[in-house]
Amino acid sequence: LYRLIFTQFPAFTFKVIYLRVGDDVKLDSSYLPINYYVRWFFEKEDGLELADTSYLGRKQVNPDSGEIWTRRLTISPNSLTINDMQEENFGTIICIVKDGSTRYDTFKFHLIKVTVSIKEQLPVIPGHSLSLNCDAETRRQHSIYWLKPTGRKATSVRGSVTKTAESQDNGEWECVVKDNGKESRFKFPVSVVDFSSASKYVYTSTNLPLSLPFRITPKEFVQKIPSEVETVEWLVTPKTSSSQQTIFSFSPKNGQLKQEDPARELSYKNFTADGSFSLYKNLAKVEDRGTYNCSITFKNGYMVSRTLVVEVVEITPSPGTELISGHHLNLSCSTGGPLETGVMVKWVPPETSSLAKANLSSGHLIIPRVGTEDSGKWRCDLRRSTTTLTSAVITLKIGEHRKREESRKYALLFSLSVFLFCNSLQHKMRQLRHRLCKCKK
Repeated sequence: LYRLIFTQFPAFTFKVIYLRVGDDVKLDSSYLPINYYVRWFFEKEDGLELADTSYLGRKQVNPDSGEIWTRRLTISPNSLTINDMQEENFGTIICIVKDGSTRYDTFKFHLIKVTVSIKEQLPVIPGHSLSLNCDAETRRQHSIYWLKPTGRKATSVRGSVTKTAESQDNGEWECVVKDNGKESRFKFPVSVVDFSSASKYVYTSTNLPLSLPFRITPKEFVQKIPSEVETVEWLVTPKTSSSQQTIFSFSPKNGQLKQEDPARELSYKNFTADGSFSLYKNLAKVEDRGTYNCSITFKNGYMVSRTLVVEVVEITPSPGTELISGHHLNLSCSTGGPLETGVMVKWVPPETSSLAKANLSSGHLIIPRVGTEDSGKWRCDLRRSTTTLTSAVITLKIGEHRKREESRKYALLFSLSVFLFCNSLQHKMRQLRHRLCKCKK
């Protein structure tokens, strides 16, 4: 912002604004006097008048300024907004503010066009050239540099970046125009083919299905698979092994998706639809624990890959799920190894259990003496904070202790015997009294 002083007129404010075609810009005339009159011009003070306002309530866009202005201008007492900037709107906008008939202030806004472009057609294939250009149409002294999606400064020459495309180039680049210490930033999205970034860990249990979400972005790349891709492979390294095994392989040459390891029972649904390279299984098993990888090798030799770690939760009861009241029980909820940082276990017993309200957060639960009230579904959750990642469930059946059952039977037989004896005795006493009465007569 500059303040220039001239003797024939009051001071005026000069402001430089860098914009792109399609941008909106609001030009403020700052503080207004009480009896204000504001007029807006293009290029010169006696040039094309765009709009005017006054303290008397007048607020008008000049209908003679043409459609390129009338369709884009919004006027308020102390500002002029240009919506959806077009080529013809770039230049100098002049605002003259008067207090009555006296010139009060003058503002000049120099609107400079910035063009940001990419030479290649999107999406860019890793290994191919990536060429970005940023240009400002002005003779003013300025500098231009680029910021990568990571926020780091890119190597550029006169506003241009030329490099070999990599996966980390995918995302929002930023062209920065620096003029007299002030920076104007222009975001520019670049699509480089890669797998979508999601959580590295996939959680499931022996009660639930298994889904391996491999998805390529942007999804439009699928149309280029026949011409750009050499092979696609899905691999697994089991948790109990160090050897890598191939699950599926695909070659666009013959268009066949070959299943290399049928025993794993993994399948695909709508292969490549919306960029999906995902695999599925109806019910997860402990044997599915491990590290899975999907890789795409391009014809230029470059490769992109995505790795997922599958954690399958299983509840192991010892000695089993059917017990007698009073017996000892161990419950283990495990993925077969240490949990990811921030992930914890949470047990949810049946509502009838004496432990229903207890805070059970250990992977190994010891119940010294189970009771019939502990029968029902026991659930083990894996949670991160308040989010449940997955759950495993088992059903316990707790029966009465045999001695207790026998005692109850004996008690019932004894009670029944006493009842019958008493009943028989009462009957005999009634008969005896009846005989004695007859004898007296």
